[in-house]
Amino acid sequence: MTLPKNFQFSQSSLQDYVDCPRRFQLRYIQRRAWPALDTAPALESELFMQRGAQFHHLVHQYFLGIPTEKLARQIEGDEMLEGWWQNFTDLQGFQNLEDLRARPEISLSAPLGEFRLMAKYDVVALTPSSPAHLPEGKGENFTIYDWKTSRKRPKREWLEKKLQTRVYPYLLTRAGAQLNGGQPIPPEQIEMIYWFTDFPDQPARFSYSEEQFTTAEAYLGGLIAEINNLGDDLAPLTKDEFRCNYCPYRSLCSRGNKAGLLDEMDEFNESEIGFELELDFEGITEVEY
Repeated sequence: MTLPKNFQFSQSSLQDYVDCPRRFQLRYIQRRAWPALDTAPALESELFMQRGAQFHHLVHQYFLGIPTEKLARQIEGDEMLEGWWQNFTDLQGFQNLEDLRARPEISLSAPLGEFRLMAKYDVVALTPSSPAHLPEGKGENFTIYDWKTSRKRPKREWLEKKLQTRVYPYLLTRAGAQLNGGQPIPPEQIEMIYWFTDFPDQPARFSYSEEQFTTAEAYLGGLIAEINNLGDDLAPLTKDEFRCNYCPYRSLCSRGNKAGLLDEMDEFNESEIGFELELDFEGITEVEY
């Protein structure tokens, strides 16, 4: 298995490998395009993803300073989006943008082993108040916000295992100096928050530490080295065949011909490792270390 020299790992590609090495091989090494649905029914699934992307875009515009009334007019008549947007604008913590000094939709990257690791953030917010576990006045709190449009609120244990929860704070420590006056950001001053559109009062908060940073660096570096050292034989398939219901390569791997149902994805989201539809955005500022 030969990776291109300019290949950049992300939480999404690493999650693909952890979930199913064969899927990583097909998607990123062989670059196989396979005309199969991820989820059924196709129209409902596509509309749900479109709403998720539109919500992310609304929040991006909000943090750029566009008035909420003007943004609300973009989604008039769409009850789901209107509900998500109302939940977001009701949050008191996002009322004063000057205090937040939020950086929406930025990308950070840093070398790790022979390759680079990159991450795209919904928002990184800087506030003058220190995290609760730091003495008063010991720098700023750098909060990573990630917006989730899940139909159910995932369990904390599932979120804790996600590669995103490991990669995002790690890269902010490694590559976030430009957000901190040129100084590296201490892990203890980082917090990651998953905020759920349908559960606005139940965010999942994850603090960070030097120990977690060290553990993440060893784990992520080892994972990348493991991928790079794989041979040219077929990579193993996941042992959790329920995942295959939501993988476009299922028929190629003789793991079924029908896409998993959108209504059953909630059960998958609460499984031991989980599943997530990846959203991507254009025009993201990239900061490299």
